[in-house]
Amino acid sequence: MNAKAVSETCLACHAGRENHNNFRRGEHWRNNVGCTDCHSPHGSDPANATPGSIEFPADVAKQKPNRATTAMLKSSEPQLCMGCHTETKAQFTKPFHHKVLEGTMTCSDCHNPHGGFESKQAKLAVGLDSACIKCHSNKQGPFVFEHAPLKVEGCAACHTPHGSSNPKLLKRSSVRQLCLECHSSITEQLAPDVPSFHNQAVVRYQNCTICHASIHGSNTSSVFFR
Repeated sequence: MNAKAVSETCLACHAGRENHNNFRRGEHWRNNVGCTDCHSPHGSDPANATPGSIEFPADVAKQKPNRATTAMLKSSEPQLCMGCHTETKAQFTKPFHHKVLEGTMTCSDCHNPHGGFESKQAKLAVGLDSACIKCHSNKQGPFVFEHAPLKVEGCAACHTPHGSSNPKLLKRSSVRQLCLECHSSITEQLAPDVPSFHNQAVVRYQNCTICHASIHGSNTSSVFFR
């Protein structure tokens, strides 16, 4: 049986579950990844998810429920996903990253491996950044004054979700580099000869978020002051 035929056999019983309903719309289905490529229908080998595996490298994670057993996975979840998505392993080893290799998070906390309508198969289907807001609830809003990139493009406009060499998972090493990609009217051309409040030659104005602290949105300031 090919991967799609195997999956159809499984879906005869499992299609009624909410997180399985969209499997035929997902990337795994389109790329001929079937249920038994990840799941063992006769149960998992407990030895695949011991504290020494990639899912439990940190002592603090040893008491975490064994998802590889409960979902009958062939191996621990990060190992299973990174077997194909090899690029993410390098991202999770960067200095600033979500704690997947440490065992405090799993891939399925943010993604639904069984398909979905969201970009990158984000797990929740009520908005682009629902997977982020689930943990970072203070960034959710709604705000009186919305920051347009966050509203239109979402968190990934400024952050790299898996890992980054920059603090706060930012795409650029300097906060002002990130801001100036959109706010291009505030450039080095304004300094030093042209008087400007945002004189980029002055160190005190080179970190935008010192003043514009509520950059994700504000209920008090249209320019996102504290």
